[in-house]
Amino acid sequence: MSACHTCTSSICYSAHKSTNEMYERTKKMGITTIFDRWEAQQPQCGFGMQGVCCQLCSHGPCRITARAERAICGATADTIVARNLVRLAVHGAAAYSHHLEELAKTLKATAQGKTPFQIGDEQKLKEIASVLGLDTKRPTKELTIALADYVLAELRKDSQDPLALLEVFALTSRKEVWKKLGVIPGGVLSEIRDALTKSMTSIDTDPVDLLLTVVRLALATGYMGLVGTITVQDILLGTPSLVESQADLGIIDPETVNIVAHGHVPLMATAVIQAAEDPKLKELACQAGAKGIKVYGSMCTGQELMQRSATSAKGFAGQLSNWLPQEYYVATGAVDLVMMDMNCSIPGLKTVADHFHTKLVCVDRIVRMAGVEDHVDYVPEKVAEQARQLIKMAIEAYKERSHNVYIPPYKSKVVAGFGVETILKALGGSLDPLLDAIKKGAIRGIAAVVGCTNNRNGHDIKGLTIMREFLKNNVLVISAGCMSSAAEIEGLMDPTAIELCGDHLKTVCRMVGIPPVLNFGSCVDIGRIGVAVTAIASALGVDPSQLPVVASAPEYLEQKAVADGIFAVSFGLLTHIGPIPPVTGSELVTKILTQDIEQLQGGKVLVEEDPVKAVEAMVAHIDAKRKALGL
Repeated sequence: MSACHTCTSSICYSAHKSTNEMYERTKKMGITTIFDRWEAQQPQCGFGMQGVCCQLCSHGPCRITARAERAICGATADTIVARNLVRLAVHGAAAYSHHLEELAKTLKATAQGKTPFQIGDEQKLKEIASVLGLDTKRPTKELTIALADYVLAELRKDSQDPLALLEVFALTSRKEVWKKLGVIPGGVLSEIRDALTKSMTSIDTDPVDLLLTVVRLALATGYMGLVGTITVQDILLGTPSLVESQADLGIIDPETVNIVAHGHVPLMATAVIQAAEDPKLKELACQAGAKGIKVYGSMCTGQELMQRSATSAKGFAGQLSNWLPQEYYVATGAVDLVMMDMNCSIPGLKTVADHFHTKLVCVDRIVRMAGVEDHVDYVPEKVAEQARQLIKMAIEAYKERSHNVYIPPYKSKVVAGFGVETILKALGGSLDPLLDAIKKGAIRGIAAVVGCTNNRNGHDIKGLTIMREFLKNNVLVISAGCMSSAAEIEGLMDPTAIELCGDHLKTVCRMVGIPPVLNFGSCVDIGRIGVAVTAIASALGVDPSQLPVVASAPEYLEQKAVADGIFAVSFGLLTHIGPIPPVTGSELVTKILTQDIEQLQGGKVLVEEDPVKAVEAMVAHIDAKRKALGL
């Protein structure tokens, strides 16, 4: 538990009043939730925290101690820690690849007229096809199919065949760095295969080579799983545009059929939003006693829907939360159905849903949960009917809703949909006003505060502290992933939040009409941040490592975040990571990540648990980069 500025008491679990109130509600009802389970797990395994536990073979598990400096096979702490890091990163690469493959297949099916979707950004389709060497004079349908096939082929190409998307999107200065290190990746699925093989028992036991393997995985993830995914997603669903929405549990309407889209992939949810406009389904809801049908977002799926709510996701009702409070919106008693797509649907969700009428449905073939029998696995060619099926299931669940409903009375205004395109539009078509503000010091620097949230750091507490400290220091914040939900709920993505800024940043935000924390979307939209940083570096004629830009994942959680973090370091950025990653059991690995890698790639990992001290270190880094550029 941590101190929190939003609590009425001195101790709380979350930065948000709504989550803390819902925890008190579940506690009184005798329902065990994530905060209770966190307490029950204390103290946690120190060997696991340091990354020095190995259970790859039947000799083990082995752990490195002062008494046993090597595993039974002879592996050192350095090897075990590095090998475990590979296995974390490979999971992240695999998950992002699944997302991209689903999109590419859907893009192709859409071009063939087999889905309810339309091509959302034909101009981007032609732009990307052109840089990839495809014939843009072909009809849109043929060009779309060709691009989808190109992406699918890139996923599956050999690991020795360099990744084309990296060649197209990365700056020459970065590619030169990666070529010297020998870390230019090939096809993501081949890189995953090689990394998994290397990280088996007694195959690759060189910790340095294993760390280089992590970098290859991160680059493959960055340019396919991140940049590739946002590109295909924009072409299919439309490039995000500036929109106003709202966030927090107070947006739940007790008088409507309420469906929550939870996860990372917005395809099924987009189809459900479209189907919810069907007069026949609306009439079914009315016959059940409801005043309508609403679709809310949870986690990254919600961020994707929000930033496209002016186009493909019209009718989106707002964002409830990031991953951690998922049990608590069910505990309101007003959620009728939760669609669980890829990532972060915790087993505890079923435990809480059993106390209410809420129906849980898996909507991705890779998602299954013990005790949840309903699954409507997304199929592009069937999604229109699947969406109708899900809405009917939600209406039937609504009929079982009891009067035991409590909705916390909190909600915030959100401005979302930022990216290179919307920033350019806001600035009149050129990055020059932004660059001038940076050169003159009105914007001291830029900080990407991204990624997950967790219990160890206190739900959103450290992330929000870091954002506020940056704003006081005239550092513009851009956010993606679960950290975006944190900022939304606390009003940092409302233009009125400029009052939290230092005088210089306050002036810039007021002049341009933007909030001080820019919502770049979901965790996959970390790729959108990478594109923005590349555009700024290109405009200034420098390498990304020379920019007054830093990254922070202050409450990282899982394997995708590991790949994201190493990608940011490889991109040349000082990258703050909290809590301390499971590498400290190896002095070699710790030293490489926090010191030596800077000489090789320009970026490094900053580990600092105190959020104020972390910002002080990152601002000092920003100032050093400004001085080196003569700003």
